[in-house]
Amino acid sequence: MVGRTTQSCLCRGISLVDTMVSVAIISVAVIGTSSFRYYAALDSRKAAMQITAVRTAVLLCESWRAVADPNAYDPTGYFSTDLELTECPDGTDLPDEEGFTRLGAYKLVLNNHSYYATLSWKNVSAGMRALNVVVAWAQRDQDQDDVSNADESLRVTAYTLN
Repeated sequence: MVGRTTQSCLCRGISLVDTMVSVAIISVAVIGTSSFRYYAALDSRKAAMQITAVRTAVLLCESWRAVADPNAYDPTGYFSTDLELTECPDGTDLPDEEGFTRLGAYKLVLNNHSYYATLSWKNVSAGMRALNVVVAWAQRDQDQDDVSNADESLRVTAYTLN
């Protein structure tokens, strides 16, 4: 009797370990991509809100510079038809420097988001006046009833001749 030679049968294919490693690598890549997209969208939203706040502050400063008497400026009269602008009793804090006179605080609703502007001024020297606008807003998603919900702010100061 002739002995049969045993043939070694090597199965070529994918093992369970190879499959699990592949799944882990793809999962890490998908989670990383999703996280990147989320934070990119969040940062884009924050940047858009900050740009709107800066534009609002500059708009208020530049329109205020055209008024000879700083106490006579009323932004609700200037922008009542173009902006949803109302006076509000609360406002942001005045600048740290002494001598600023508060003109008023206003609430603006732009792009379904509330911004709070506080206007103040002071005479810097003979013939020169500083006009200060502080704009605050909330970056968190929550109801914005008043300025106490604001967690971001910026200040724009314009100088004008008396």
